[in-house]
Amino acid sequence: MKFYRYELLITIPMADDEYGGLSRHIFRYRQLSLITLNFHKETPKGYWIGYGYCEPDKLRSHSRWVSKNGKKRYAYPTKEEALVNYIKRTEKRKKYLQNDLFDCEEGIKLAQQKQKELQNGDNNNNN
Repeated sequence: MKFYRYELLITIPMADDEYGGLSRHIFRYRQLSLITLNFHKETPKGYWIGYGYCEPDKLRSHSRWVSKNGKKRYAYPTKEEALVNYIKRTEKRKKYLQNDLFDCEEGIKLAQQKQKELQNGDNNNNN
């Protein structure tokens, strides 16, 4: 039995810069990566899964427990379920990031207003 999880893999190519060192390019290559995990052991409520082979009655330190019927799981028994989970995880992450971006933009506006107030205050003190 196999379990699957999708992740976004981002690679940034490196190249020699004009000074002989390595520099990062602006370009980032993105691809959807399918991670395949092996079944290690079954419990009444779930499965132990992980990378590589697991000897009977011995769990490896990198094994991970996954619920049989939980709504949110680390990995899924089918690629289709894993893809649906990836989409939901990414949509939720996008909402969090949009909220963070909004907070940053509002913070910048407030800081710029404060900066103008301080500059006007300095101009009034100098006159």
